[in-house]
Amino acid sequence: MDELLEFSELQERTKDAAEELESSFMKILEEHELETKEVLFTLARVADSFIRMHEDFTFDESKRIDAEAIFNDYFLACRDLQESQEKDDEPILDGQGN
Repeated sequence: MDELLEFSELQERTKDAAEELESSFMKILEEHELETKEVLFTLARVADSFIRMHEDFTFDESKRIDAEAIFNDYFLACRDLQESQEKDDEPILDGQGN
């Protein structure tokens, strides 16, 4: 439950920044007319560049993070959270379909 709360808080804290990035990214994709595979490749490339930049500037080995593991954990947790929220948004029908 603590993990779910942490991911929920992270999602809320990063919401505005994510929306700005998504908007900018969509403009770039439309401009370059990329296909789905190319979009995913581009996102992976940007994430990899960010991770490598972090690794290059973290000289204290004890402060280094396993970025790939963190990315995967957060990605899966956010998917789980999103699915959970979508289920909560579904209307609850009574026995008569109301």
